[in-house]
Amino acid sequence: MDAFNPTTKTQQAISSAAQAATVAGNPDITPAHLLGALLAQSDGLAGPLLTAVGADPRKVHAELESITRTLPTATGATVSAPSFDRYAVKSLSKAQQLATELGDEYVSTEHLMVGLASEGGQVADLLRRHGATPEALREAFTKVRGSARVTSPDPEGTYQALEKYGVDLTERARKGKLDPVIGRDEEIRRVVQVLSRRTKNNPVLIGEPGVGKTAI
Repeated sequence: MDAFNPTTKTQQAISSAAQAATVAGNPDITPAHLLGALLAQSDGLAGPLLTAVGADPRKVHAELESITRTLPTATGATVSAPSFDRYAVKSLSKAQQLATELGDEYVSTEHLMVGLASEGGQVADLLRRHGATPEALREAFTKVRGSARVTSPDPEGTYQALEKYGVDLTERARKGKLDPVIGRDEEIRRVVQVLSRRTKNNPVLIGEPGVGKTAI
């Protein structure tokens, strides 16, 4: 495998996987440990990627726990310093290969997800059953990270920034979650007129608190 250059999130997932293997008494770090660590990242991409391909992250996690319970255990030095099993090595190698193909400078968590779906063991079978094939996950990249390339060790935090920090007013309107606007046709038309300008297109609403500025 080429020099493995992980992002911070990927390195955290690998460290968490190793810790999980040690705590469970497993002599090997397996794809199950890696996927479990990715799913445990509250602000990670494993969940959004699974959702993007039509899978339910909670169901995947439930089945994953069944796999981890059947992993072999051991005692002694082997457990205190677990090593990657062959499927985990394949997953990491595939992740590195994919990063290189995409021109990314670091191996991020989405690369690792594709690697796990490609390695051929129980975890790959689990992901495929839920529609998370390597091909589907790669297509989902654009939904999660857009056209951005991975050029820093902390790129995951910049993905879906609009969804994280903005409010989709159109979606809220579809769901009927916006306050109704009654009798403000003139003001709305004026706002639309200003927004439609090529220049000086920033409308300012001035009024006392509670008169409906936010609703407009």
